[in-house]
Amino acid sequence: MKHSDAISKESLPPELKIGLAKLGENIRTARRRRQWTIQEMATRMFVVRQTLARLERGDPGVALSVLVSALWVLGLEKQLFQAGAPDEDKAGVFLEKKHQPERVRNRSFREEADF
Repeated sequence: MKHSDAISKESLPPELKIGLAKLGENIRTARRRRQWTIQEMATRMFVVRQTLARLERGDPGVALSVLVSALWVLGLEKQLFQAGAPDEDKAGVFLEKKHQPERVRNRSFREEADF
């Protein structure tokens, strides 16, 4: 294990560790529903089976590209691409609206004229 991997694992809040474990379980369940062995899916992903096993265990040291590849092979990548969607960012939308000016002045005729 590299030193940087140990640091990243130690620095994760407990709820994120639980979330990664759940994500790994979800990937394992999807693989099993397709009746694929871990070796079959790893081959489709172009990774070794140990890497896929780490992903299924929720290991935070697994590269993001491995997660994306697993979801793509399973046909579930669109779910990932919805993560962080701007329309779903309630706090961000609230703050954006809060910082907008209360009143926007209409442009004068001179500013609108294009000659």
